[in-house]
Amino acid sequence: MLANSLAEKREMIVWFLRTNKLKKPEAARILEYIRDNKNLLARVAFTDKLADKKDALLVSAVYTNTFPFDFRLNNVSYGSVDEVLHQLKHNPPKKLFVWLSYLSPPMCRLCNRSNKKNIKAMSNPMSAARRMLVEAVQAVNRREARRRALLARIDKSLDDKNLQEFKRLTEELQKLSNE
Repeated sequence: MLANSLAEKREMIVWFLRTNKLKKPEAARILEYIRDNKNLLARVAFTDKLADKKDALLVSAVYTNTFPFDFRLNNVSYGSVDEVLHQLKHNPPKKLFVWLSYLSPPMCRLCNRSNKKNIKAMSNPMSAARRMLVEAVQAVNRREARRRALLARIDKSLDDKNLQEFKRLTEELQKLSNE
């Protein structure tokens, strides 16, 4: 399991939503609900095998070969996001297995089949995968924090009627957006 603590689980969901376009976009509401509900988030276990799980959620990013969206509670499938949210609010499972299906980053050493020798040489691939995921999530969070700080400074430059500072900060924000 890649995410164990509530903070790690929350970061995983935030990272997934920020970096992936979903096949079923309204499924983001379910992930946001889980992210914001501590009791439910504590019951989440991330996995990539749901076939034998009676309480499971699958949310897929575009360009994956998995089904777009699936939710089962006590082996009963629910197809609409509103039904799922209702079930999660009124009948939360004891443990919810969640598969966030996304494509691996292009340079992922653990994901590329041609690099099997590198994987065998590593002492613990799971800890390396977790570290890579945490680093990716932290990079996205740092970029978002930088964007928010720039927006606040742009607002202040507008309030101060400082045109030069405004132009400089908007150019910096544009560069950040293009990265």
